[in-house]
Amino acid sequence: MQTITRRGALMAATASLTSGLAAISDPPADAAAGAPSRADWVAFARTVAGPVYLPGTASYTTGKQLFDRRFDGSTPAAVMVVQRSADIGRAMAFTRRFGMQVTARSGGHSYVGASAAARTLVLDLRPLRSVSYDPSSGTVLVGAGAGLFDVKRQLAARGRALPTGTCPTVGVSGLTLGGGLGVESRAHGLTCDRLVAATMTLPDGRSITVDAAHSPGAFWALRGGGGGNLGVVTALRFATHAATAKGIFTLTFAGSAAARVVTGWARWVASAPRSQWAGVHLDALGNGRLHVSILGVTEAGAERSAAAAVRSAVGVAPVGQSYRRLSYLDTAVYLGGGTTSARQGFVGGSDVFARLDADAAAAIVAAVTGRSRAGGTGSALLDPLTGAVGDPAPTATAFPWRNHLASLQWYVGVGAPSGYASAAAWIGTAHRAVGRWSSGGYVNYLETGQPAARYYAGNLPRLAQLRAAYDPGRRVHSGLTF
Repeated sequence: MQTITRRGALMAATASLTSGLAAISDPPADAAAGAPSRADWVAFARTVAGPVYLPGTASYTTGKQLFDRRFDGSTPAAVMVVQRSADIGRAMAFTRRFGMQVTARSGGHSYVGASAAARTLVLDLRPLRSVSYDPSSGTVLVGAGAGLFDVKRQLAARGRALPTGTCPTVGVSGLTLGGGLGVESRAHGLTCDRLVAATMTLPDGRSITVDAAHSPGAFWALRGGGGGNLGVVTALRFATHAATAKGIFTLTFAGSAAARVVTGWARWVASAPRSQWAGVHLDALGNGRLHVSILGVTEAGAERSAAAAVRSAVGVAPVGQSYRRLSYLDTAVYLGGGTTSARQGFVGGSDVFARLDADAAAAIVAAVTGRSRAGGTGSALLDPLTGAVGDPAPTATAFPWRNHLASLQWYVGVGAPSGYASAAAWIGTAHRAVGRWSSGGYVNYLETGQPAARYYAGNLPRLAQLRAAYDPGRRVHSGLTF
């Protein structure tokens, strides 16, 4: 096995791959140092518990893979499998010698491939996936490498839950650091709103506790500021809530009703009971037509009355509807399409809206319709930012969209590499179409080439100040320059 470990020597060539992922953020200020030699890597590998993979090996090729196949050509300098959090400090010291950056990888779902960026040392946190519930405090301590379904499964066994997203393989760390939207957000807030403490390794190698009493500035930044801005988070403690059975409804509408569906949904979600959530899906079918649906999640027993309220707000009869009641964990499996998710190619982006009037709705629908008429597929997915999401002030955490109505994700699944350019071009066109109404974007749906202000709004100056204080040399890669 061509792998560097504490117990073995390097047997692989260090030739770099031919295609790469362009780094988005600035390199470290003292990046003039030469790259580590083979002997340097061998010596470093002997100091850490997990294997270190270098280019030219099968382990490197698979170890650097992210969820999005678009980044299979990425060229990080190496991949270190983190078996113990103390080794992150050693990695910080090693990369500092050579003017390199580290990048953290948990679920590997970065929309810009940040967790396998070129010339970085990838810190694969997936072995740090413990989930430990404390019944006396109602909190759960989660390793930064844990995936969402594993967290849901272990908490559900204790009758507890966290408000998270639905994709089962997304890492809880990355989701939390960027905010964390999901079907329980209106009832219980963002994932980051449940964060009560974190452990973080700083670029200088120190491990610190971050909470409201210790490093309160960093605690502010870790709740919605995105990953990789201050250090590498290794563990997170959350306040949990009771896991309850759910009611689920799906309403399907004619494509011609798309704009009315968007505006009606916007009216409903602005004042609906917090225990009820619904999102809009507009899908370009590639033949000029749209598939239009609303997915709703409520407490078990309220699904039909909630669906009736949505139908009334829309003012158009659905052409199809379905209802089901599931346990909390079965709901997670249903919404996530299973307990795991296969790698795929995609391009995504986002816009955030304070309001959605008829003109804004028409612009969204026109963008999706245009994609379909051009023979392409793609989706616009609207999620609410109302209810408990809006309880904190916009400046209370780094997540700035507290007084907004909705987040819209543009998403295109891509089968062949030739499709990425077309997908990105369409998303750019969609941004321009709704730009008059858009306030910015959601940092967990990061896009290449977008300014940081688009994701942080008025919170950017404070976040930049904290980043300069905690990581002045830009040792940790985040995918954003600011």
